[in-house]
Amino acid sequence: MKTFINAIIAGIAISMGGVIYLTLENHIAGSFLFSIGLFTIYSFGFNLYTGKVCYIVNEKPSYLSTILIVYIGNFVGTVGAGIVFRHTKLAKLIDHTRELVNMKLSDTLFSTFIMAVMCGIMMCIAVVGYQTIKDGIGRYLSLVLPVMVFILSGYEHSIADMFYFTMGNAWGAKAFLYIMVISAGNLVGGSLIPLAKKYLSEEASLLH
Repeated sequence: MKTFINAIIAGIAISMGGVIYLTLENHIAGSFLFSIGLFTIYSFGFNLYTGKVCYIVNEKPSYLSTILIVYIGNFVGTVGAGIVFRHTKLAKLIDHTRELVNMKLSDTLFSTFIMAVMCGIMMCIAVVGYQTIKDGIGRYLSLVLPVMVFILSGYEHSIADMFYFTMGNAWGAKAFLYIMVISAGNLVGGSLIPLAKKYLSEEASLLH
């Protein structure tokens, strides 16, 4: 239950980042301030799907149940926040959100998957960097820079998209399909660097 609640809060935190991104016309400023979501999550120890998947490679199979709980919690948090925000003065963002969502849903599934893989890689750099870099400035740059890169590059973040789809009232069979594809891409991308590191370390140990 604690894992689930922490995941719901993480979904709300990502939604806060989504709101500020939708609010600002300057995409660079919006992508920078979007990182408040990740900053909140890792400052307070909340659970984010795109961060948790980075550790699948080094965990036992039972860890997948944790991933599922976190994913559902993130969904509840983002959808709940989106529904609530639609009934506040943030409703002024609905039309803009629909434009963003329509652009996402007009992309091909292959392109969407690749964009999600790239986002997963960026998230892995952010999360692992924050948790391993000792220098204070470096830790926070590792959170901010990959987030800015994935947003400005148009990469797809499954949890943020859950919020956008809710805010834009775009849920339907097609939206669910795209979220599944994006979620799978995030998982693959988030696992790539840890998988490569594990393989290289095993190769190095065999050589010695």
